[in-house]
This record gives sequence, C-alpha cells and structure tokens, in this order.
Amino acid sequence: MMQKSYTAILALGLSLLSSCSQNGKQSSKLDGHYESSSAAQFKQTTGAQRATAEYEPSRGVIISLPLISSFGMNQMAAAIAEADIEKLWIIVPSTFTGTFQTSSTFAGLRSIIGRNASKVELIKQQTAGSLTVWFNYYGNRQADDFTAQSMEKLLDFERVSVPVYNEGGNFMNNTRGDCLMTTRVTDANEVAERSDDIELDAGGVAAYYKAAAGCKTVKIFPRIPYEGTGHIDMWAKFLDDDNVIVSELREEVMALYTNKADLQKARNMQVYLDTRASEIEAMGFNVIRIPAPGPIFRNDETYRSYTNSLTVSGSVIVPRYVTPGSDTIAVNGLYFDQALLAKYEAEVRKVYESFGYKFTWVNSDDLIYTGGAVHCTTMQIPL
Repeated sequence: MMQKSYTAILALGLSLLSSCSQNGKQSSKLDGHYESSSAAQFKQTTGAQRATAEYEPSRGVIISLPLISSFGMNQMAAAIAEADIEKLWIIVPSTFTGTFQTSSTFAGLRSIIGRNASKVELIKQQTAGSLTVWFNYYGNRQADDFTAQSMEKLLDFERVSVPVYNEGGNFMNNTRGDCLMTTRVTDANEVAERSDDIELDAGGVAAYYKAAAGCKTVKIFPRIPYEGTGHIDMWAKFLDDDNVIVSELREEVMALYTNKADLQKARNMQVYLDTRASEIEAMGFNVIRIPAPGPIFRNDETYRSYTNSLTVSGSVIVPRYVTPGSDTIAVNGLYFDQALLAKYEAEVRKVYESFGYKFTWVNSDDLIYTGGAVHCTTMQIPL
C-alpha cells in the first residue's frame, strides 16, 4: 500500500451491517467531523497524498455481504476476483460464523469462482478503534464509515480524515488532480447534521479536497434530475487521465415514450447530459458519448447507467439490464426500449475495449432499482 496516496471510499449503499450502527467513542468534539482524528493531524498531512484514480492498479476490492446474501451478485463477485488483484474482501457482521469455504451463504459463489477462491477473505466488521483514510459518509451512515476500521490493522493505512460528507460515487478524479463531482456534495455539507460538523459551501469543499485529496482543480456540476443518488458516476467516468465517457439519451429512445410527462422528464435529462458533456469537453478532456437506456419514471424513478462500472487493474465490470421489475414500463416482460439494448451494449463494449480494458457484463437489474449498480457497491484498495 503506497503511503502517499489513498482511495476514496465507494458507496456501499446497501445498509451494510446493523452491528456497526452505534456511535459511541467515534463521535468527535472537535470543530468539524474528523471522526477520531483531529484538525491538527489533518494539517500535518496537507499536500502529502492524493486520491487514487479508479483506473490505477488496485491491491484488492471490498464488497459487503448483502451484495451476495440479499442480491445474489455471485457473477459480479467472481468477475472482480478474476481481475488482476490480490484480494476480494467481503465485509461480514461481527456475529458471522463460518468461513468462505464452509458457509452456505457463499455456496453459489464457490461454484463459479474456481481458482480465484484463494483471493477471497472475509473481514468481520469492527466497531472499536480509529478509522483509516477514507472520506466521511453521513451521520446516519456509521456502518459505511466503520468499514474502514475493519481494514485498518489488516492493511496498515496511514490515517487521513477529511471532514467532508461525500461518497466515492460522487468523486471522480484522474492522476493529474482533476476532481469532478456534483452538488450532491454541497447539499450534504451545507447544514450541520451533528454538533461537530463543519458547514461547507462549494468553496469549502474544494479547499478540503485540494488540501487532502491532491485535487488541483475541483469542478462541482449540478446534480442530474430525476435520479436518486445524485452521484456523478451515474452519468460520467474517467477512462484515463484525458478521456471521459458521458451518457447520452438519443432520439431513438425519446421516440419510445408514450406518456407526455415522462417524455418531458427524459428531455430534461437529455439536455442535462448534453450540457455536462459540453462543459467537460471545454475543460480540455476528450469526451466520448455512450448510449444510456431510457430512464423509467413509474413508481420509483430508475436511471440505467453503463458508466456505473468498475475499472480495476485493467479490467472493467459493466452493469447490464436484462429483466425489468414488475413495476417498470414493460412490454411482455421486456424493457420498453428492449429493441435498442443489444446495439447499445455492443457500442458500450467497443468503447471500453478500445481503451484496453478486459470487459465483463454483470446483470444488475435488482441493484439499479436500489439506486446504484457495480461502482456503487464496491470499494477499491490501491497498491
């Protein structure tokens, strides 16, 4: 593990482990949410490290038990283990019994993971001790923050606590220090949730990221409408230092909407994506537009994304959408834009592979209905 870089925690977003929902001694009495660190310790690390870009080499990837036990994402876990990494860590409750080799919970994964079973390690969630080096979540999301505690002794991280509420899904960066996110971060930091929180505007957020995450530039875009997470990873992604993919809603999708209100919402999202693509291009990046399936506006709004992928050590794992839920716009059990998906998938795959990534699809229908897909449920550990 390089001591001069650190990884932004990616949004696990699955209500991880109830055993870690306590507060207790993790509460800070300092100005700012520094967890169990301090403002003085933060100042000592200013300028000493940067957030690792997702596409840089990774030592391993962390997922949570519900990804397997509740969502059955065995194919995804096996694909991660197939990448050029040392470890696939699975965070389990402190009360979990058994091992990866013996627990029936992992029978499905064991049946397909093959030789890569040796990469899997179960890590029991801890609630005591200091946190390590990741960004904060929120006052009601201690389980996500406490995941770092479970890795601290194992990986011997240098601890850097950044008092900014954000998720890795809303932090996108390259190795040059260009950092992109949406106003989800300012929404989360403009009002104190706890007595020790700092209230931050866009300038305050940028200042902390420049000091602690190696950001040379910080761009905060408006959040996308009609999408619950507000994360930038739902519509954009760095493939390397210079190239950014941005989702595109095409006219052939627009022609399929039969409800005027739904069509207007889709148009608003189309304009949003086109505007963001132009802005990112104006920043000096090469923008590659990739198609997005049509957003679904019935019941809970669902935005299917091909950018919510995981690039890890030369591999990319991309969400695929195959079977709609019963409450979505479906025709004979198919997505309303089913006729376009094969063409879209071929184009998406071609773009990723043109940048040298080893490509794998994983069916992600159930995950995307909860507000995320592959990127939103994983956390990388850099070399």
